[in-house]
Formats: sequence, structure tokens, C-alpha cells
Amino acid sequence: MSINVQLLRQSAEQNLVHNGFMATTRRLTASRRVVPTRRLTETRREAVACPLAEARRVTEMRRMAETRRVSETRRVKASIPADALLHELQVHQIELEMQNENLRQSQSELEKSRDRYIDFYDFAPVGYLTLDAYGSISEINLTGASLLGVERNTLRSQRLTAYVTAEYYERWRKHFISMLASDEKQICELELQRKDGPRFFARLDCLRLNKAGEPPLLRIVLTDISERIRNEEKIRQLAFYDALTQLPNRRLLNDRLDQAMAASKRSGHYGALMFLDLDNFKPLNDSHGHCMGDLLLVEVARRITRCLREMDTVARFGGDEFVVLLSELDTVKAESVAQAGIVAEKIRAALAEVYNLQSQQEAVVAHHCTSSLGVVLFIDHEASPGDILKWADKAMYQAKTGGGNHIHFFTPDE
Repeated sequence: MSINVQLLRQSAEQNLVHNGFMATTRRLTASRRVVPTRRLTETRREAVACPLAEARRVTEMRRMAETRRVSETRRVKASIPADALLHELQVHQIELEMQNENLRQSQSELEKSRDRYIDFYDFAPVGYLTLDAYGSISEINLTGASLLGVERNTLRSQRLTAYVTAEYYERWRKHFISMLASDEKQICELELQRKDGPRFFARLDCLRLNKAGEPPLLRIVLTDISERIRNEEKIRQLAFYDALTQLPNRRLLNDRLDQAMAASKRSGHYGALMFLDLDNFKPLNDSHGHCMGDLLLVEVARRITRCLREMDTVARFGGDEFVVLLSELDTVKAESVAQAGIVAEKIRAALAEVYNLQSQQEAVVAHHCTSSLGVVLFIDHEASPGDILKWADKAMYQAKTGGGNHIHFFTPDE
């Protein structure tokens, strides 16, 4: 590759002119020492006496220094060989190319970092969205849009409330107002509605952002917690409900009884507890196995439930024993006894009807099974929950002793 030496020389001359003064000063300082003379001393004295004359002399001295600097610069340029100048320019060119390569690498790394950030943001396992002060979506990633079942471009400027189910609308409204007034991170769990899709439960981790001179923004991390809610519901079912009949178990019954007694204290109304036992259950198990016995228990639970109000409770106490809790009867005891008796008779009659049971292994089995019911009334906290259950159980055994298929009310003198 041919190099124009003349052009290189001109470029070097421009650099030397630009920096010549400093180079000349360094050379003169190294080679010469200025010694004050009598003439210079006298000149300074005269300058004090005549400022205008001194100014002219200073100007002349500057002109002479500039002339010497130009001469020195030409001498220096003339003293640098062309090969040395060419080498210096080549080194400078290499340095510039290395700097350009470093800049290109830095730009490439920045672009890669940006791409990684976009990938992490859009394809994160959770949804990211930003709401303005009016609750409208200003930003959302692809995961968030997928959770709501809507294209991202369509979601922008839409209000998040459009995807909150009616049951949770008020909770979200209060949470949104609270977030606008707080700098603390807050959490809200809602049920959201996908567009043209099923509902799902979501956890919203919210934080308010403040920028000077601009309205506040809410940054939200949206997480699908439907699986967690389902698991919690399963655990709750196992803890408080009978696996076979799906009725409340003994633990939940005790809680409902406490609530009914507290309500009785506030309202002055009586409540009633019925203890129920099947009279002809064991022969079915012995003849046809536990599978057929389970079918009978499920049908018994269904028939009892049909005889009750929505506010009442029926629980499976264990085996073939069931407990019925009636709340808010009457303020008069006699009237409450009559009301409880009507419900007990409906249950007894319903359970006395024939059962047509069929399993996958056997044909239809017609089974007759009656029940014995013991009933006790309660009000306020005159007795403990344990005593109420014990008295109802005692009354049930009195009904069974009388031949079964009978109702017996507990009296304190028993």
C-alpha cells in the first residue's frame, strides 16, 4: 500500500504548529537560561514611570518571541526525518483502529445486554405491568398479556378493572386507592377473568413510583396462584370435610356449633342439635361389602341435606352417625321444640324410604334402613358444646332402645 508522504508531512506540520509553542518553550527552557541584565532592569523601572512605553515594549517582545517560536518550529520540522514521521503516523493509525474496535465491541455488548433484558422482561414466568394514576395499563410484558388472554397492543390504555371479577371489584378498588397513597410495597390477591377464557386467581405485588413533576405510577408483578388456591382448598376439604359424603366433619361441626351458640346469645333464639344413627346399616355391609355401604351413606347424606335450610348444618360424625344443627329457631322454647320436631320427622321419613343401590360389580340392591334421632335444644351458653353433644347422643340411644325409627327429645331429668 503506497503512502503519500507529502500528505503525511502536511498533517504532521499541522500538529506541530498546533503544539509548537509548547515544544519550542520546552526546548528553549532546556537549552537556554535567561539572566536578568541591567538593561532589562532599567526597562522595568522605566515601565513603572511610563506605563504606555512599557506596553509597547511588551508588545514588541511578544512579537519577537512569536518570530523565534516560528523559526524554532521550522527548524524542528526540518530536523524530523520522513521515515520517523511516517512511523509515528502509522502508530497513531493503529491506535485509532484499536480504539474503534473497542468501541464496536462495547456497542455489540450493549446490544446483547438490551436483547437479554427484553427477553427476560417479555418471557419472565410472571407478568409485569405498569398502571397510571387512573388504573389504565401503560406497559405490560408478553407473560402478563398471556395471563389476561389479550394481545399486548390491545391491552395498552385499558383499565385493569375490566379483568377483575365482580366478587373482587371492591377489594381491588380499595387496594388501588391505598397504593396511590403509600410508598410501601403491598400485596393483593384477586380473581381475574381471562378474555373469553376461565377465571384464575392472581397475586399482585404493587409498588408506587414517583417521578418529579409527573403523576405517580404503579408497578405490579402479576403471578398466577390458581394452583396454590386449589391445593389450599384440597387441604381445607381434608381438614374440615368428610371424604366420602363431602359433609362437614366433626372438627367443622364443633366450629359451627360454637357460632350457633354465639348467635343464640345475641338474638335470644333457640337452637337444636340432632344426633342420628342408622338402624339397619351393618347387615348391608356384611352381605354386600363396604362399597355398597358407602353408597348408602352417600344417599343418606343427600336425603338429610334436602330436608334442611341453607343456614342449617349436617355433618358426618363417624361410621353411620350423623349430626344435624338447627340455628335461629324461635325465642319461645315450646315453639322451638315444635319446629325441631317437624324437621326431625321429615328426616326420619326420608331415611325410611327404600334405597336402590347399585355398584359396578353388582346388580341393583333394594335395602330398607331406618334411623333413630335424639334431639336437644340449647340457648345462649347455658351448656357447653360437649354437654350438648353428649345429651343428643344419649337421647339417640333412648330412641334406638325403643325399637328404632323413632325420635326422642332430651330432658334434663334423664
